[in-house]
This record gives sequence, structure tokens and C-alpha cells, in this order.
Amino acid sequence: MGGPSGATVLRAAGVALALAGALCTAGGVLHPIVARKAHSVAALTSPGTPIAQILLGLGTVLLILGLPAMYAWLRPRIGWVGFAGFLCYLVGNIVTAAGHLTVELFVAHPLAEDPATAFVIAENDNMIGTTAFALFNTVGGLVMLLGMGLLGASMLRHRAVPRWIAVLTLVGMAGFFLPVPAVQGLSGLLYEAPRGLAVAAIGVLMARRPEGWRR
Repeated sequence: MGGPSGATVLRAAGVALALAGALCTAGGVLHPIVARKAHSVAALTSPGTPIAQILLGLGTVLLILGLPAMYAWLRPRIGWVGFAGFLCYLVGNIVTAAGHLTVELFVAHPLAEDPATAFVIAENDNMIGTTAFALFNTVGGLVMLLGMGLLGASMLRHRAVPRWIAVLTLVGMAGFFLPVPAVQGLSGLLYEAPRGLAVAAIGVLMARRPEGWRR
């Protein structure tokens, strides 16, 4: 039976990644932050919620759908380190980004909007005040950042993509470790924009050159 060609799949995945980068960046910039907290009752009921979370959620779904094709496109040029980076980045996004956003959008936001249930939202900016959920976010986030570091380093070393894309991936990873207080708009630019732009740029390359980038 016939089906889409490999080039068609790569082009479609490239478009998905380009959209993912744009949506995640927009959602990150719009995400409310009140008194340096992004997941307090005040933040979860501020203007911008739930639009920001919806944008982030849609972008994350497109990212997860596009990542396997991105690896297939990069595979001949990134080696085992790049493969490990891809796995960590994929798992980290599934666990932390998708899981966290699901709880934020469908559980925490409705609870915060209802005065009778708003007290359930943890005051430590973790939404759910349990050790298990804190570990879920922390470990998943560290795995995702490890993936960004390995993938960015591999792309840079093997020149798998234009150098600025690999550097931007590494900058996006390093940005999460900067001791910068959470500020609406600025935090989104710091945490989401570098990796969003890098993913979008790779997506554009995939859509334009499904046969592979020629350096």
C-alpha cells in the first residue's frame, strides 16, 4: 500500500517543529508571573491564563510529534552522543513539559479559579505540594536539559546544522541555570526563546532540505 514518502514526512515534521518553536516561545512570553511565582493562585488566575498554557501545550505536542523525525534527519551526522541527547530531550519533554502543562491547564487552573478549591494550590510555586510531584518536575527537567546539552554539543561538534543553531541550543540549556528572578516576559524569553528558535530553525531546514543539510 502506498503512503507518504520519507521526504514528505520530514517536510511535515519540519513544519510541525517550526510551529512548535513559535508557539512555545509565544506561550512562554505570555505566561503570567506574579510576585516571582508562575504557578501560584494569583498567576493561575491572571490575564494570560489559560491562553499561554494552551499555546505551550500545542507547541509541546507538535514538538513531541516532530522530534523522532528530527532525529531521523540528523542521525547520519550526530553520532551516539546526539542519539542520547535526543532520547533525553524527548523523554524530558514528555514527562516534564507535557505532564506539567496537563496538570497546570486541566487541574491547577480550574482549582485556582474556584475560591472553594483555591487553597489546594501549593504556595511553593509547585502547584501540587507533594514530594512526588516536585521530583516529577525536577528530574524530568534535568533530563530534558541534559538532552539539550548533549544534542547541542553533538550538533556543534559534527556541524550537523549551522553553528548558530547548535550554539543557541546550548545557550537555551545554560539559561535555565542562571540565578535570575522570575519576571513575566523576560523569563519566557530566557527559557523558551533560545530553544524555541533553535527547534524552529531546524524545522525550517528539514522542510526545505529533507535530504539533509549540506554544510
